[in-house]
Amino acid sequence: MDLIVSIKGTRIKAKKLDNNFYEFIKNDLEQSGVDVNRDNSIEALFTAYLRLAAKAYNYDQEIESIIREIES
Repeated sequence: MDLIVSIKGTRIKAKKLDNNFYEFIKNDLEQSGVDVNRDNSIEALFTAYLRLAAKAYNYDQEIESIIREIES
């Protein structure tokens, strides 16, 4: 499935995404205020990025904590 997002007049297309991954990304973008059906601000895209980066950071911190717990 193709995901198309418009940011400040520029259309960006991610081609041939797995359906589950497409839905995950689309939902995450929508929760961050990015609408795939309209033009979006750069701030909205940056907010979406920060949201995902925070998730990745938190997962990394959790994994590191589990590793420390196992090693001690």
